[in-house]
Amino acid sequence: MTALNVRLVEPLAPHRARIAGCADRQSVPFIESTWRRWLHVGNIDRDVVEHLFTSIGPGLIAREQLRKMALQTATTDDRLALLVAVLVWGRGKSNARMRDAILKTLTHDGRDEVLANTAELAQAGRVAEAYQAWQLPGLQAAFFTKWLWAATASAPDSCCLVLDLLVWKSLRTFGWNSREAAGGNRSRALRYAAYVEDVHVCATQLDVRAEDIECALFRMKGNPERLETL
Repeated sequence: MTALNVRLVEPLAPHRARIAGCADRQSVPFIESTWRRWLHVGNIDRDVVEHLFTSIGPGLIAREQLRKMALQTATTDDRLALLVAVLVWGRGKSNARMRDAILKTLTHDGRDEVLANTAELAQAGRVAEAYQAWQLPGLQAAFFTKWLWAATASAPDSCCLVLDLLVWKSLRTFGWNSREAAGGNRSRALRYAAYVEDVHVCATQLDVRAEDIECALFRMKGNPERLETL
């Protein structure tokens, strides 16, 4: 285990019992009517919309629902429904200003090809390539890494992980540096892959899932004291 891994393991170890299962305790409320309105504006196929809301249920969405959807992504429409479900989960009731960015992604001509390609690369463990292959406008890494997680959610021992600003803040609090973890490389894709690898190593050491550590880092928001209330 490298020094960088230790920087994650040591401060998280005392909270291992609370970290375990963190990802499964994270449910996000959403407003279905808002999403139906947005998806109508984006001309998303009605069958995709109905499949989406049948799969996630009313008012609340959790990772477990996304995992179940991830097991049933055999078609282009399945992948699109999973992507929208991920965005519902990632947005919750906030970020109304994201509507235009979300629609820019959902309506892009290359959408289906990019979803298929990134999912295939991520599932093959080619994490940096999957990150780099996201070539859709609109959504940035904080949201498209949610897609990479969802695309690999059925394999928790090797899945990709979400990396947003709150997770970054917590990593920095522990002195974890993405460029250092990537061997000094400036590539955002390689630095993301290094993050995924190091969190999985940390998860093995703590005997929890990598998703749980990602969740703990998110809820910590850069303040280690918040780990006491996971």
